[in-house]
Amino acid sequence: MVKESRSLDRGLTLMEALAREDSLSLAELHRATALPKSTIRRLMATLVRRGMARRSLADGRYRLNVTLPDISSQPIPRGLSLIADVALPDTLALTREVGWPSDLHVLDGTAMQIIDSTRVFSPFQLNREEINRRVNVFGSASGMTCLSLRDEAEVAALHEATRHDQTWGLARFGLELDAYLTILEEARRRGYGTRLTNYHGERWLDGSLSAIAVPIGPRGFGLGALTLLWPRAFTSAETFASQYLDALRSTAEAINRALDASPRIAGQWLEAL
Repeated sequence: MVKESRSLDRGLTLMEALAREDSLSLAELHRATALPKSTIRRLMATLVRRGMARRSLADGRYRLNVTLPDISSQPIPRGLSLIADVALPDTLALTREVGWPSDLHVLDGTAMQIIDSTRVFSPFQLNREEINRRVNVFGSASGMTCLSLRDEAEVAALHEATRHDQTWGLARFGLELDAYLTILEEARRRGYGTRLTNYHGERWLDGSLSAIAVPIGPRGFGLGALTLLWPRAFTSAETFASQYLDALRSTAEAINRALDASPRIAGQWLEAL
């Protein structure tokens, strides 16, 4: 009789618990699995190190980076955990330097997905972010900066996929494609994305915020974006960018160099193109 591995069985139990939920805290994993917290910490540290799971900076909760057949409710975008692992040290350093918080976004199909945030570390105490939340690709600063690196045909295809969609499409903003392409050209000229003036986020709490964003991704591909956020009433995007854009760009460049330095990371991201 072949002897089973107790540690492997426990690790899989933790993965199955995470696959059934969007995220779980240490206490919630303990309640869901009845495993000792010390065991959970040790096994989750191994899963995080191997890239199978991550612990988000924004809320300290564990999330899976892989999909388990017939259990996981939604596939994880390629490279999601890798960019968070690489980008967060520099992103946190940016918040400590300028005070304002950043969100990390990846382009996930027809929307942007927020994969982590430094809001809890900002002295300005902006609204807490919900990790893995999706936001409109056309209206958000992160989406604008990613789309500004795409050609007209790619943007048109995304518009067609979301045509008449009042949540995820341009119809939400009363814009036609030609008008949005003009907005993207302006974003290219200035070198960063902003929120559309009539975009107020996906939660009522986000309506009071503004953002600027620059692209991140290996080899110059904008598969994600790094944002800086501030209260909308505080100042305009142009004034904010004049003070903080250089620091934001420097951070994104450091992240991109780290992504380029890892063939495994670059390979997974390029597969998403």
